[in-house]
Amino acid sequence: ISKGYWTAEGKKDKKLIVVDVRETKTAKVADVFIRIEQGKDFLVFSALRALLLGYEDVVPEEVGGVSKKDLLEAVRLMKEAKFGITFFGMGVTQSTGRHNNIVNAIQMTRAAHTHTKFSIMPMRGHYNVNGFNQVCTWETGYPFSVDLSRGYAWYNPGETSSTDLLVRRECDAALFIATDPGAHFPGESIRHLAKIPVIQIDPFANPTTEFADVVIPAAISGIESEGSVYRMDNIPIRLRKVVDTEYLPDEEILEKILEEVRAIREKEGE
Repeated sequence: ISKGYWTAEGKKDKKLIVVDVRETKTAKVADVFIRIEQGKDFLVFSALRALLLGYEDVVPEEVGGVSKKDLLEAVRLMKEAKFGITFFGMGVTQSTGRHNNIVNAIQMTRAAHTHTKFSIMPMRGHYNVNGFNQVCTWETGYPFSVDLSRGYAWYNPGETSSTDLLVRRECDAALFIATDPGAHFPGESIRHLAKIPVIQIDPFANPTTEFADVVIPAAISGIESEGSVYRMDNIPIRLRKVVDTEYLPDEEILEKILEEVRAIREKEGE
């Protein structure tokens, strides 16, 4: 682990707390590993938040499969940090509380911030996944789950996300760009995708390719085409093209699709 401004000794000056439902590779190198019960994220966040705010008496002896003693130890390490950060993964959004788990995690981090400097950041799943959120925010004011069917941006996670639309069977076609819903979406969503036309734009074959009606191979961004990408911490990096390819970059593919859509609409208007 690299050295930093507050951590001249590197790993010796840092403490790592891992909270998960199972012992992962990361948990094996952690200073403290807290194993919680499946779906109890919200309760554990609430308990940590209460302890950070000084309400130790309201926290029971066990929360979500974690003893009060272990929770107090985690809180002690958080308070003693010169600069702490909460990283949360996609699993937090997939348990019972869904986006409310994130709200509670933010509130817990704010409680920790009353004692020392503390921040929170999502651990995103794939390369440049943050890039779309940045562009979507510039264009609409919202990072994801944006509905433009009203003629303006409507943001309501839990109603307007892709999985919500698929589970409710509202959409009759789907376009996926550099993503793999076949591997990551809930089963109910996949069952609906199998019944509607699916278009995939991706450099690589994946589970979604198996049921897609149209597959358009694309150049690999940052290797076969130039462009800007965003690191997980929102820092933009400009990447140059390294090798040539016969495939078009995502931007050019979308431009050609848009040109054809406009031509069809213009023809139908006549």
